[in-house]
Amino acid sequence: MFEPRSGGSSRTTQLRVSLPTSSSASTVSIARHDDGELSLFRWARATLHGPTTCTKIITTGSTVEDRLAVIGDSRLRSARTQLLASPPSGTAFRHFVTLDRMCGIGGIVGGQDPSRELLERMAVTMAHRGPDGEGFYIGAGAGLAFRRLAIIDLHERSNQPLTLGPWRLVMNGEIYNYVELRDELRGRGHAFATEGDAEVLLHAWDEWGEGALDRVNGMFAFAVWHEQERTLVLASDPFGEKPLYWSDEGDDGRLVFASDIPALLQVRPELATPRHEAIEVFLALGRMPPIDESFFAGIRRLPGAHLLRWRDGRVEVSRYWAPQQVDVPLRFEDAAAELRELLRDSIRLRLRSDVPIGTSLSGGVDSGTVVALCAELAGDHTRHAFTASFPGFVRDETQFAVAVATAAGVVQHHVIEPTAADVFDDLDAVVRDQQEPFGSLSIYAQWRVMRAAREAGIVVLLDGQGADELFAGYPGTNAGFALRSLPPATAIREVTKGGFGAYDIAFAALTGRLPRTVVRRLQLRETSPYVTDEVRVAALAHPAPARDMDARDPLVRELLLQTFHTSLPALLRYADRDSMAHSREVRLPFLDRRVAEFALSVPTTFIYSQGVTKRVLRAAVRGIVPDTILDRREKVGFEPPQAAWLAGRDWLSLAGEMLLDDTARSRGLYDETAIDHDVRVGSWRDHHAIWRAMSVELWLRAFAPRAVRTEPLAAQAPT
Repeated sequence: MFEPRSGGSSRTTQLRVSLPTSSSASTVSIARHDDGELSLFRWARATLHGPTTCTKIITTGSTVEDRLAVIGDSRLRSARTQLLASPPSGTAFRHFVTLDRMCGIGGIVGGQDPSRELLERMAVTMAHRGPDGEGFYIGAGAGLAFRRLAIIDLHERSNQPLTLGPWRLVMNGEIYNYVELRDELRGRGHAFATEGDAEVLLHAWDEWGEGALDRVNGMFAFAVWHEQERTLVLASDPFGEKPLYWSDEGDDGRLVFASDIPALLQVRPELATPRHEAIEVFLALGRMPPIDESFFAGIRRLPGAHLLRWRDGRVEVSRYWAPQQVDVPLRFEDAAAELRELLRDSIRLRLRSDVPIGTSLSGGVDSGTVVALCAELAGDHTRHAFTASFPGFVRDETQFAVAVATAAGVVQHHVIEPTAADVFDDLDAVVRDQQEPFGSLSIYAQWRVMRAAREAGIVVLLDGQGADELFAGYPGTNAGFALRSLPPATAIREVTKGGFGAYDIAFAALTGRLPRTVVRRLQLRETSPYVTDEVRVAALAHPAPARDMDARDPLVRELLLQTFHTSLPALLRYADRDSMAHSREVRLPFLDRRVAEFALSVPTTFIYSQGVTKRVLRAAVRGIVPDTILDRREKVGFEPPQAAWLAGRDWLSLAGEMLLDDTARSRGLYDETAIDHDVRVGSWRDHHAIWRAMSVELWLRAFAPRAVRTEPLAAQAPT
């Protein structure tokens, strides 16, 4: 045990040394003077320099993160010995602890070449996304930073940035059909130095330019810099699975981009300012910001299927893909067979990896489909599935997950049982990992699944997200939209058979036809009871999400909205944050362009009929997924007993202390009387709404502690 040196204020810093080739690793905890952070960072680099070395310095109370990976036990012992014998200036050692072993991109363009130190600081914050390597490019008025999570071609030759002629590329994600693309490009005269997918993307860009995006099948966010023309292109995958944030705020004409928000804050700390309208709408209505915005006022997000082009300080953003109507079989049975083959091929591509693969398994149709088809395609090797379980909770799905795992021959079914005490203990970490407010504690269940995958050594997990949005899996409004989509005679027949309830019929008849005053009253009834009247008025004044795609069919129109603007973008953000927090990668077979276009082209009755959602999907896997799963009608997912958790003594105390203290009161966001009443009673009238308030307050304190509204909300709201 080593005690801190005396004198000066100190914080605790952990220098974590991980061995990719070993199950052991070490973490050094250091108490250091506040000005010792960069000296420690530079010292670690100088001491453990090498082509395969990357660093992690975890600083308590700071956004600075970096991971130090050292190849070989001898180098680890040498590093530890040197660190102990000759500590960097401003630090003193306390103790060593042993931990288990555990991709992101960023850049700056415009003006003078950015400093390497600045790019390194950006990379440091994204170490959790890429613990297996890093790289930098500086030149021609641009700088690129890269952190690598090695999935395909683990050799260092696939480290980025990659170069081809004038092109410089950094990419986060995977190109699933890189093998087929590489063969095609070789036929066109291209030669490859690696076995990785990023090099294939770079050659495809060199060959076809932006047209390459019509040929790739993958999830990705990438940046391509043309050194001679000094132009930048940023691109996101068709659904926005991989995030890419950017900002051109400021007077210097620079554009900054990164996979993670904290990386942007390293360049422009002033961007840590909340977007007040986003907070108001989220608190009152539970809606996320528009897909091209974030909860930070000066930080934007590149939506799925979009390109950003930058040249000489000018920015242009445009959509490069939207689902097209495709020919589908007219017979229901033939359509089901075609969907089954599309899903098989999508999963086949997403099983490509040089590291272990597993699956998330909730017990529903979507994850059950993925697990069952993976079992068909993955051969006889050990298969892992991960389930969040909540014993005693009425909506717990463990028995259904076990049924799927047993039928699929899953060898190791990992069942995790998160508790209210667990999430209470992990709350700060989850808030920090998510980087923005989140809508429910189901995010914690997914976060724990990813941690369990890390502990089991599984790097990639396949998941069923996206099926609900594409195949109308959500109960409630989708049935009403389905009814409106049917021809009158078919609609009458469906209603007569009992396929639609009174709510569905009323929704279909009245949506878009009610007087504005009635709509206003209904909206007010749906707002949170824990926000001030000013917040409520301001939230209702903000417009609903805009549509940049349309369809004549009411159900397809709604599914496009859910897939590209409301439901799915939020879920994809949660999944990326939860998985990357533990250096895991999530792949989503339903989010294949071919599957999406099929789903959005089939007749309405193939999707919804006689009270059954996802009809064609259920039929496609009948005989593969157990009937006990396919015949279920409940929609759950990794849903925890949130109402019971938040009614616990610790949670009631936390809510009262946090939302009723002077800091929270100064924001003018929360209805103190309503919150105080429910704390005293010991139960919440709306557990979803109180969690949103807690999530916002936790986020503000973590990322924007000085944020206090200075002008009245009501003065901003249109009348």
